[in-house]
Amino acid sequence: MHPDEGYPSRREHEIRQVLADFRGELHDWGQAATTGDLEKHGSQIHSVTRVLLSALDQVDALPAAQKADRSADILLDLHHLWDFFRGKLMMRSLPSQRIVLDAADELAWSVYQPLRLAATSGTPAWEPPLTFFGRHPVPFAVPRGSAFEKLLPFGKQRTRDGQAVAQHLPFPLIGIPWSSGRHLPALLAVAHETGHHIEDDLRLTVSLTAHLRDHAGLEPASLVRWERWLGEAFADICATLACGSAYLWALTDAMTASASQPLQDHTYPPPRLRALICRAALPGSAQESLPPLPGEPHPTDDQAQAVFAALAEQGIEELGGRSLRSLLGLRRPEGVPVAANRLLHSLRSERRDVEGVLAAATLAFVRDPSGFVGGTVGLTALDEVLRLRPKGPRAVPAKETDRRERDRASGEGLFELLLSRH
Repeated sequence: MHPDEGYPSRREHEIRQVLADFRGELHDWGQAATTGDLEKHGSQIHSVTRVLLSALDQVDALPAAQKADRSADILLDLHHLWDFFRGKLMMRSLPSQRIVLDAADELAWSVYQPLRLAATSGTPAWEPPLTFFGRHPVPFAVPRGSAFEKLLPFGKQRTRDGQAVAQHLPFPLIGIPWSSGRHLPALLAVAHETGHHIEDDLRLTVSLTAHLRDHAGLEPASLVRWERWLGEAFADICATLACGSAYLWALTDAMTASASQPLQDHTYPPPRLRALICRAALPGSAQESLPPLPGEPHPTDDQAQAVFAALAEQGIEELGGRSLRSLLGLRRPEGVPVAANRLLHSLRSERRDVEGVLAAATLAFVRDPSGFVGGTVGLTALDEVLRLRPKGPRAVPAKETDRRERDRASGEGLFELLLSRH
């Protein structure tokens, strides 16, 4: 079939309109991130949209014949990639979903920001984690820079070209199971997943491994196991320091619920050791009201305290020589049970920290599940968390020109990859 003589002109105008529509949508998202309801996600939205706009500029600059032949496929792949991020942001359109995700974002930021500020390389120009609801049955972290094709609709990109570019996530993600709903104790897992992003973004693995080897006093066989468990142990320590005993209660319930279907992932310590390393992170005053330890006593039980001390009480070079314990900690942990009691009596917790409000809500559930579910605890706590958010966008101190250059280069690389793999 031979196109008529008017086809090139129609094709040119069609592509021009499609490009303009794509740019228009990205501009609208940028506006929402600057002056609208999504200002807390400004750094994330601006990063992704700048990458895509840079790629669109390259499409627009193609020679006419090549643009007519290639642009439709490239634009569809770019739309598919953008849809991955668009969908997670649009979840915040429904108030019932937005209030939970906003609280989850705030918890992640509260845990992430102190470590980020302590980084010796200067405050990194990194966007914070973005939380979202997903179909995975347990919470999970997706690191910055990782492949995300398996998280796309249908689990794959539309084309082989798209598969090649779905390899570099511009900011970290934290997935929350849809089945968690507005059950706030399950939300404390966000603090654990944030611990994974802290280790990845600040490149702490080498130092943490060295501390484990040099300060834990483990026999070689035990050291091999703990090195395999390092990431999960570190994340549990971060969550416990941030949220106190409430995290251990939430973790214990989660481990009990999954006991009939144990994880086959050997990166996790056994449940008893996970509980023990969380206990090691708690002050002595908190030890009186903790969930029972899973399993039976074992000679390896003492290793948890030694591992905690090695990972959390030693100065870390990447954190300016400060220890994890000095940077993360629940303020006034002794006041959390009082705050939980207030929530159960339909009063505000009167906490002034995000971690404390959510910890109090969790302990309220532990103390009185019926009163928690039948009362106003969850909504009151969520409202308190959102009232604690400072006005304006999250501060991501960095030279704007540096971030723009980074995103422009990423967009050009994305375009070149799509074009060259044809």
